[in-house]
Amino acid sequence: MRSTSRIKRAAWGLTAGAAGLALTLSGCGLVRATAEAPSARAAAATLPAPVARADAADSDAASACATGRQSAEEVFRSAREGVAVVSTGSGMGSAFVVAQQNGLTYLATNAHVVDGSEVVQLKWVDGSSDRARVVARGSGEEPTSDLALLAVEGTRGKVLRLRDQASAVGQEVFVIGAPKGLEFSLSRGVVSSLRGNEQILQIDAAVNPGNSGGPVLDAGQCVAGIATFKFGDSEGLNFAVSSQVVREFLAQLPAAGQPAAEPPGQRQARRPQLPQPPDLKPSQDGLCLFRAAGGSDEQIPCRISRVRGRSGGTLYDLAWADGSRNAYAFFADGRVAIRAEDGSGQTQEDEGSFRRLQGGVAVLSSGNSLAFIPGLDPVLN
Repeated sequence: MRSTSRIKRAAWGLTAGAAGLALTLSGCGLVRATAEAPSARAAAATLPAPVARADAADSDAASACATGRQSAEEVFRSAREGVAVVSTGSGMGSAFVVAQQNGLTYLATNAHVVDGSEVVQLKWVDGSSDRARVVARGSGEEPTSDLALLAVEGTRGKVLRLRDQASAVGQEVFVIGAPKGLEFSLSRGVVSSLRGNEQILQIDAAVNPGNSGGPVLDAGQCVAGIATFKFGDSEGLNFAVSSQVVREFLAQLPAAGQPAAEPPGQRQARRPQLPQPPDLKPSQDGLCLFRAAGGSDEQIPCRISRVRGRSGGTLYDLAWADGSRNAYAFFADGRVAIRAEDGSGQTQEDEGSFRRLQGGVAVLSSGNSLAFIPGLDPVLN
């Protein structure tokens, strides 16, 4: 059952926390363009949920690129409504709208901007604010996987179209973001070089902490890339992930009504539509631990409730922070039955094993995923 039940294979010993992201390039020092954060960090939680295909280039809602060369003033005036400032409580960055579908607005940003946050705060150019969920993210192990997708309720901002063609050296570009917390600032420059098979744009437009995740626009008001990092102790050596890489990241996400795949460096959240029996017992909130196969432990807000099964047995309904859920039935011989449903409404079932540990229960699925549920002393069937 792969990682449907949010459980992964690993040693039974668990440790809290998630691995930090590290960017290196030719041994030179790199600085991410996020604002400096206080030492306290949010608990790590990677909960990408099934979403409608968020490819702005294929979306009817996406505006077409402008014809001719637009001035800096025209680019900023047109694009600013599609940009948001992202605040996590431990840092700041930027994001931009890539799609508006099914009553939701989707924004692209960097994985390191949202870091371990599950919910972030957005601020729009008109001064209004929204809370957005982190619904997908790349591994962040290299610049091209340092991408994340946010979702906010309602139709917000303006869709910025991704550039269809590869950028060229000398092409004029404009960066919109919140450098050093100075919200909705514009800088201008050119593409200095194309790196990594044209997946990385080297630009001389100013990029500073707070710009990460913001759009790098061309003179036609299309997004050529997403500002990601800069070389420390240097001037004008700034970098963006190309629009093609962003497009490929979004294309890996499941289309509406289709079973979810699990792109490299991401985990797909399942959304079982489990019944709500009338004898729902008081639930408890906490931080569950989740470990992906070969991955790091993550602390994820969760709620466990005991319910009565149709056959009279005892089930445990585990609700994750993003609204996805799993149902577990524990048996005296060490087996655990797991039931989940993906975003298309298809129910999947699995049988794994469990072990009582100090402070809770560890659940291991046949798909080699591991979850630790704190404070649970399950009734056995």
